[in-house]
Order: sequence, then structure tokens, then C-alpha cells
Amino acid sequence: MQARDRIGDRYELTYPVGRGGMGQVWAGYDERLDRPVAVKFLRQMEVPEDGREAAVKRFRREARVTARLDHPGVPAVHDLGQHGDDLYLVMQLIPGMVLADLIAEEEELAVARSASIAAQVCDVLAAAHAASLVHRDLKPQNLMITPVGTVKVLDFGVAALLDPAEASRLTATGHTLGTPAYIAPEQAEGGPVGPGTDLYALGCILFEMLTGRPPYDAETALNMLHQHRRGPIPIVTEHRRDVPDDLAHLLFCLLAKDPAERPASAAEVGQLLAPFADGKGARNTAVTAAREHPAVASTQQTAETPRQLHARAIELAEEERFVQAADVLAAALAAHQSPPLDDATRVRLRFELATLRMLGGDSRDAQHDFEVLAREVEGRDSDLADECRRRARACQSGGQPMSLEP
Repeated sequence: MQARDRIGDRYELTYPVGRGGMGQVWAGYDERLDRPVAVKFLRQMEVPEDGREAAVKRFRREARVTARLDHPGVPAVHDLGQHGDDLYLVMQLIPGMVLADLIAEEEELAVARSASIAAQVCDVLAAAHAASLVHRDLKPQNLMITPVGTVKVLDFGVAALLDPAEASRLTATGHTLGTPAYIAPEQAEGGPVGPGTDLYALGCILFEMLTGRPPYDAETALNMLHQHRRGPIPIVTEHRRDVPDDLAHLLFCLLAKDPAERPASAAEVGQLLAPFADGKGARNTAVTAAREHPAVASTQQTAETPRQLHARAIELAEEERFVQAADVLAAALAAHQSPPLDDATRVRLRFELATLRMLGGDSRDAQHDFEVLAREVEGRDSDLADECRRRARACQSGGQPMSLEP
């Protein structure tokens, strides 16, 4: 796969955002609906032949499972298809930061922030468990924190259906699905999984957010599984003294070896976490502009010059793909750091960017851009300032500009 490839005669790839043992995830655009998307590929030829059939079933299951969970904390599924030998799943593109990276950057997160993130995960788990689904692979790498602090739960690829009539393990005999650092004892032993399995993993994640490390440490996966099954439950206050006693007790219960000794439901855990979350704790102030605007990050993956990016943005606008055009033009502006643009050119590009955002339906950002530009050019280009104010008012009333020109 490479940038600018077209998938399903509809989706244009822009840059890779992740890679696993069996495939890749790319950011891209839906050309028909002019919106950013994530395209997840299963590269069948990279899967051992004896496990290929199970991998395909698991991939298709992920599409079905994620699609049926109509919840703001789960990415929306748009499409499922095949490209050559590869299967692909098209989902909502989530800007933000993977929780694992956030922990790596900050080590210990604030108590309120940790509780807020965990409470939002509980809300998603409550919806999944109500739909008879267990995630089975919760971990910081599968949790995305958006720029406004919303938590998205990713990768339901190994989710288990609780209904025995429908359930399929989709795994070879003797293989345990899940990630060793966050796996519940019953899952490590190959036993039946349930809602408590996800709550145990959540406890591991909450422990790591508060301390910067998972609850257990081992040199091998086998030893890690043994720690989960037989190791003593760690006490979080021994690693961090400012954790409130009630929160420490809740975390101890989440990490109970016996599922029956854990809290009864994700909804109950969410209620118990609420007093420790301030509602703003999940906000990721460390998210950079490149993370908030994925297309800006895509310039790091392309050899296109700023001039070429600008020309491409104009071509996209002529095709009425305004959202993608705005992102490409934003990338062109960001790339124009060396040599710097002259002021007149920068003003023109910023006016075009605000107009493209307006045409793409992003009225709030467009209005802000026009108002800022109007103040900056006031006194030296009164005509442009007036036009910026006029278009800012049009953003409020739902009007549309006639062209990219002032």
C-alpha cells in the first residue's frame, strides 16, 4: 500500500497510522462523501496458511461487532470489502493519541484524569456487555483519547459473544487470545470469559495510568500469565501515595483473581469512579496540531512540495471534495516554514483555507479563521477585512461563499 492508492474505487489512502502482524491501518478519504476515514487491511498473504481462515473470520467479525455497537465511544463502521487478496474495513477516523503513548509521555497521569478515562471506558463496556459482547483485549494500545478528551475503544476483533449458541472461539486449540500484561486469570487459563474479564483488564489499565507501569512485570509471556493467575494483587498506594483509599480499594477489587469477587458490572464501576473524575480529566492538552489534524501529519509521509500540495488542494476543491482540500491546504501552509511565505501569500492561503472549511461544513472553525484574519488585515486591506467579516457572518447563518477568491 502507498499514499494516493484508491481502494474500492472510492477510498484514497493518505498515510499509514499503524501496522500489526497481519495488516495495516491507513488514514484516507471517502471520495464520494468527502470525509476522512480509517482503512484497516488484513493482508491474507502475511497470515500463516493454517491460521488464515480463522483470521478472515475474526476480521469479518470485528466489522459486524463494531457496527452493531451504536455508541459514541466506538468508531463508526462505514464499509467492508476486498481489495485483491486483502480484506479491508472502513471506519471513522479518530484524531487523537493512543493511551499507551500518553502514558509513555507523562508516566503517571493525574488521578482525576485517570478516573475520567476509565469511567468513559466503563460506559462503552456497559453497552458492549448489554449486547452480549466481551472485548477480551482491552489495553492502552486499544484506547484512543481525542483532542477534546473523549475516549474511543478500538479493535473488537477478538470480541466474544456470550450467547453459547452463536459463540465461536476463532482460535486454535491451546492458543489464548488477549495481551499478557492485561489478561484476566480465567482468560489466561483458557476458561470462559465474561464481563468481569474486561473489568480485570480495565483494572490493569487504571493501575498503569496511575503508576506508569502495569500491575505485573515478567520477562516472558508465560511468566506474565502466571503472575496474573497466582501473583499477589498489587496495592496501588504502595506505588503512589496520593491515590484516594476508596479508589485504591476499587482497583484492588477489579484485580481480584476470582471474577465473582470483582464489581458486578461496568455500569457499577463507572458510578464508583465518578466521584474521582472532574469531567475534564481526560482532556489531552499534549495533543499537537498534527494529531488534531491528521492531514497535516500526512505531509511527513509525502514528497509533495508546498506548491504541489496547494495545486492539489485546488484540484480537490474543483471536484467538490472540500474537506480533503482543506486538510491538504492546511498541510501546505504547515510545510511553508522554510523558506517562509511572504505575508501576502500566507494571507491568501489562509483565506482559501477558511473558505474551504466553510464549504466543507466546518462553519465554527471557518468563522473563527475569518474573524482572526479580518482583525489582522484591518488597516492595510480594508476590502479583504470586510469580505472576511461578511463570510464570518455567513458561517453563522448557514450561507455559502461563491468562490475561493475574495
